[in-house]
Amino acid sequence: MYFPYLRGRQNELLCLRELLEVNRLYNTIIPIIEPVRCNSTFFTTLKKFIEADRKIIIIKNPKVGKFRNDYEELNKKIEEEANEAKKKKLQETLASYKELLNNSHIISGYLCNNKVISQCLDGKKNVKDIVLINTGIDTFGYYEEYGSKLEAVYTFIPKDEDFKDEVLGKKVILEDVYVKAKRNVDYIESPDELFSRNHLVYRKRGYVGFSDYSIVGASYEESGFAPLAVAIHILYFGQKRELRVHHFVSESNENISDPARKFAEAMQNLLNWEHFDIIPKTNGLQNLIDYYSNGKFPGLGVIKKCSIMHHLELIGKYLEVDE
Repeated sequence: MYFPYLRGRQNELLCLRELLEVNRLYNTIIPIIEPVRCNSTFFTTLKKFIEADRKIIIIKNPKVGKFRNDYEELNKKIEEEANEAKKKKLQETLASYKELLNNSHIISGYLCNNKVISQCLDGKKNVKDIVLINTGIDTFGYYEEYGSKLEAVYTFIPKDEDFKDEVLGKKVILEDVYVKAKRNVDYIESPDELFSRNHLVYRKRGYVGFSDYSIVGASYEESGFAPLAVAIHILYFGQKRELRVHHFVSESNENISDPARKFAEAMQNLLNWEHFDIIPKTNGLQNLIDYYSNGKFPGLGVIKKCSIMHHLELIGKYLEVDE
């Protein structure tokens, strides 16, 4: 089972929705969303999962983004609204949001810290109904002492044998496997890299699944900036079935002008790639090809969305056959 860890940016949410719509989000995948905004795009995505009878894990204590602020602002807006009709509409919106979050298809996930662990041990959270996500080894001591009381639906842990030995129940590897360059232009120096072997080894190491941050990486940036280069990141299987990532980078990288031209250059490098004819033409990859063929520049966010779609369809189909 693969658990892609995504932040709830618009294009990451659209990635999941579009894969659902074309039936390419395989049952071997349960996404994790750490929501960054409390808005209709996020809740529409939850609705789509419910309608498709699919599970999704939502982080209830996000560390990044503005979800909590947005939620508080909505409550404040309801309190201050003088027009009764508008007030009622806002209240209905909030009620619908809460209903979606409480649906049985939505699994509550928590980033582990002292507070969350204490709430589990005190019975304030029913650990049997939630997912616990340990992004580091700082919570290891709790599992050493209280492991039997912290058996969750799934427990995500770093790739650490000592940590794994103390966790009961279903364990998932969580690893930031993507080597993120400081600048897109830097990928020219390392165009092809190992991404992960976790899909090959997780079961023999005693895990029920594996998780990573796809081609985004664990670090979170509130907003992007105009890059010198456009880079397209495409995952593929190597000779030993390991997952590799190839970076296709534009060539006219002297300044930030003409991103459409840079996209076309990166796509031309992709089309000329020696493995292009044999890699699966997933929905995400085909979208990129279509944009290029039609002379359209989709925007940097959509390029990343298509790359994530390609990754999720590729690994989902692999696991469906393998499992």
